[in-house]
Amino acid sequence: MNYRIVYFTRTGNSKRVAEKIANMLSCETIQITDNMDWKGSLGFIKGGYYALKNKHVDIKIPDNLDIADEFIVVTPLWAGRVTPAIKTFLETTTLDKIHLIVTSNGSNIKDRSGFKSVSDIVKNKNNEDVIINNLLSSLS
Repeated sequence: MNYRIVYFTRTGNSKRVAEKIANMLSCETIQITDNMDWKGSLGFIKGGYYALKNKHVDIKIPDNLDIADEFIVVTPLWAGRVTPAIKTFLETTTLDKIHLIVTSNGSNIKDRSGFKSVSDIVKNKNNEDVIINNLLSSLS
């Protein structure tokens, strides 16, 4: 199976998780970026608002994703939802090809429908390695 690790990050947590998974699967990561400035407290608030209101953002994908059989998508949780950039990316492919990994400080994503799998890495549960290992075990 050919996997592509796709991620969006604001603070670096989702990037770290994506790189950890990529190292274990011996594949590269692909960072999705958007046209927004999410830095600082104002960016945090604006990000939550955009996620909550399902606002569209323009994204940049620096690599050809056509060769992937399935995607492992890593995203922070903003206002209980995936980030606007990941939401836009998800509109480009079928959800049944997506293993979604959501990173957060203390919450789980509510809308889990349609994905091949959904995993929640919750900082206050200290469950990162367990979740990653469970995902990788399910892939083989």
